[in-house]
Amino acid sequence: MNYRTGDIDSRRLVNLYKEHISDVSSTNYPGVYPGQNYEWDLDDFKNVGGGKRLRECTNSLEQRQKNLKVDFQYTTNEHVEFDLVGVDASIANALRRILIAEVPTMAIERVYIYNNTSVIQDEVLSHRLGLVPLYIDPRLMEDAPADYQTQSTDRNTVVFSLNIACSEREDAAPGETDPEKLYHNSNVYASDLEWVPQGEQVKLKEDPPRAVNPKILLAKLRPGQEIAMEMHAVKSIGRDHTKFSPVATATYRLMPHIQLLKPGDRYDESKRRVEKLEMANMEQAERFRDAFQEGVIEIKKERGKVFVRVKSPRRDNVTRRILELPEFDNMVRLGRVRDWFI
Repeated sequence: MNYRTGDIDSRRLVNLYKEHISDVSSTNYPGVYPGQNYEWDLDDFKNVGGGKRLRECTNSLEQRQKNLKVDFQYTTNEHVEFDLVGVDASIANALRRILIAEVPTMAIERVYIYNNTSVIQDEVLSHRLGLVPLYIDPRLMEDAPADYQTQSTDRNTVVFSLNIACSEREDAAPGETDPEKLYHNSNVYASDLEWVPQGEQVKLKEDPPRAVNPKILLAKLRPGQEIAMEMHAVKSIGRDHTKFSPVATATYRLMPHIQLLKPGDRYDESKRRVEKLEMANMEQAERFRDAFQEGVIEIKKERGKVFVRVKSPRRDNVTRRILELPEFDNMVRLGRVRDWFI
């Protein structure tokens, strides 16, 4: 989701200066602006977004900006980034907490140890196994049974086994010190967990349950040591235990806002706002670009002149380094959009 800096209402901005920050508190509440009622309403939140009414507002741009928008930037197997626009920080934080504690996932709940002669204690090893993220679609499974001894079935429990022993390598070079080259199975990884299909679970063989990261180290073994155990994974949520949380972390930050200003009356910024700013030469343009994170500012040549423009404000971490350079004094205004969460 992109935006033009001039389209952001000043009421939505947290302004950043060289040594201080202003306009931190929101003013979107009843009685602040004549003719505009920002009282909370659940129906408006569902239908319009944001939950604060603008019954008598005639500014169509401001009305659109108040609509709730969710725009996914990219999605991978391990990361998701999306924009949440038009809501208060309390709503954004509620969604963050829901991601952490209310989204179901699968994790190892019970461990049956038959043999463990490694140096890691049974309880510690069981705890480590429970924290291993599992690649299992929780929608295919039922919730964890209340009584696992009598109610565990192939529809609510996924079984894994681990049977591994360490032995010496006969082909190890003399003087070798690397345990990986000296011994077989010197390290026990999450990839050593073997899925044991039960009943109807055979249909999952095309995409079998497994550890998300096969390189997670579980234990170290030396010749004569072995581990034999069975593990049962069930479905639950992070509110029950953190091992069921589907995210390692869920954070948000405010969308950076970078406004370029041409020379003029410093007390009337509205007439100085521009989409591109002319530089004296290429060297000055490069210094301006390098004051931001990579990819935030781009340099363009047009008719023999050098310009800089804001390309991707979301990449900036708002270090305010540009405000420390005297040659760019009063040429840029920094801020963050209060109701635009990344």
